[in-house]
Amino acid sequence: MMMVEEQSEDGSTSTKLTPPSESFLDLPCSMDLQQQPDLEAHYKPLGDSDPSTALAPGGAVPLKSTTAITFFVLSVVSTFFQTVAPPLNASVFGAYLHGAVPTVAQFASLQAIAWTLRVLFAFLSDAIQVGGYRRKLWLLVGWIVCVASVGCIAFSDFGAPFCDPKEYPSCWNPKANTTKTAYDVSAPSRVAWYRAPTFFAMLGVVLVQANLDGVLVEIAQREPISVRGTFQTLTYFISGIGGVLARFFMLFCLSAKRYGGGYDWSAGPNAPFYIAFGLGLVAIVLTISVFRDTHNPIQGLPNWCRQLWTLLQTRALYQLLSFRLLTSVFQSPTGPSVMTWVTNLDLAWANVIPRIPYVPTMIITLKKGMGWNWRKAVFITTLGSIIVTSIATFFVIYDVCRNDYFYIIVIAPASIALGMNTLMPGWAMVEVATPGHEATTAAIYATIKDLVVPITARWRAYMAESFPANLALLNDNHTQNQVGYNWIVCLSIQVAGLAFIVLLPAQRKPLLEMKARGELSVLAAVVVVVAYFALLVFAWQQNLKDY
Repeated sequence: MMMVEEQSEDGSTSTKLTPPSESFLDLPCSMDLQQQPDLEAHYKPLGDSDPSTALAPGGAVPLKSTTAITFFVLSVVSTFFQTVAPPLNASVFGAYLHGAVPTVAQFASLQAIAWTLRVLFAFLSDAIQVGGYRRKLWLLVGWIVCVASVGCIAFSDFGAPFCDPKEYPSCWNPKANTTKTAYDVSAPSRVAWYRAPTFFAMLGVVLVQANLDGVLVEIAQREPISVRGTFQTLTYFISGIGGVLARFFMLFCLSAKRYGGGYDWSAGPNAPFYIAFGLGLVAIVLTISVFRDTHNPIQGLPNWCRQLWTLLQTRALYQLLSFRLLTSVFQSPTGPSVMTWVTNLDLAWANVIPRIPYVPTMIITLKKGMGWNWRKAVFITTLGSIIVTSIATFFVIYDVCRNDYFYIIVIAPASIALGMNTLMPGWAMVEVATPGHEATTAAIYATIKDLVVPITARWRAYMAESFPANLALLNDNHTQNQVGYNWIVCLSIQVAGLAFIVLLPAQRKPLLEMKARGELSVLAAVVVVVAYFALLVFAWQQNLKDY
């Protein structure tokens, strides 16, 4: 790589990146389109499977190969951990053991802190090699930490629940004259011990996911232009199935009344941890015996850091990160939950059904949408999500229709937008990542959404103070208007956020053209780094303030 300065007619200079090769993988970044071969000669149309159009050597990984199946299994196990862990905070530690609200909140804070370390773990995966390899060791460490921590929880004695409505139906009613024998008053004191293993279990999952992200980008970049994105889409599809199955497990096994649900039957509190422990052992065996690692094409940590700094200066990357940040900030504000007003709503099913459309969205897009305009697809589905959310929410707020089936069915298509916002920007992320920085690029991109969560929480608190309403106690016109005004403001912000979708490239060709121009900006790279650490510090401050 060389950096050259060019002088324009007005006397200003601009720095551009010039790679040493003129292949599809390394187009001249200072290319004069009048003198160099046209970019059209390098951009192969869909349907051309020329291996030279891949971004990395090695050839596409067959979808039924051992490498692919191993990766899919590891992704499903990781998704199971990520899907099951947050609900257990409320169902097991909050309801079953009746932990104090601040103590239960600390579980979520610790898990959020773990996710902020994703970029650090990705850096270890990319830059720190052992025996010339980079992924296998860190994957193994992540699984061992996770399984050991989950094992501590799985084989512990949770004891009796604080109270069991199946035996004492009125024990959750503070106004009922329930006998004292219905309560195990020592149960809340057992909650605090589980904070440490829960944190380290999530820490292990984050380390695993950071490595899996790097592997995913590696494999995706080996695909030629005509099918690039196939492996990535199937990974999201299979992981999505794993996530839905995990939600069904929570629905049927941890929705009893003693867990805060409405069913009579349930599994014991150890059951989800036993399953996670078993899946983790399978992942460890696969990582040791089957997982195939790769060498890092960049030798030496100083060289790796210099190339990362150059990558951060490229317009293709900082524009994509800007899209991620701005859309995350503007699409996340929501008003207070109106589920309290929905008639006979089963919260367990409400957490499953709206997620299901996400899964077929991946396959439909893979079959029909590889050539779709990314910008238009994300815009249309996001706008549609805002519309269906508005209809379902305001119908409930103003008592037009509070039927539980209507609410769940209308709100479900919103997950289609989630699928598009996951898939198409993810394709763009693969295009901008450079060999040797796969996990780091993916982690920086993914972590932005996690770091925005504290901003969203502060916004919700501000809006709750501006439009105070107690949905559980009141259902009068004033309360409905307060909730309605809150939602109008939040949905208006979401609509305004649609403007930032223009930062997403329309397809691979415009993105390749942007990369070919080789525009570098030191200022943009500095802004990326400063913004990331500012969000990181704010996230830590918000998550640790209650300790």
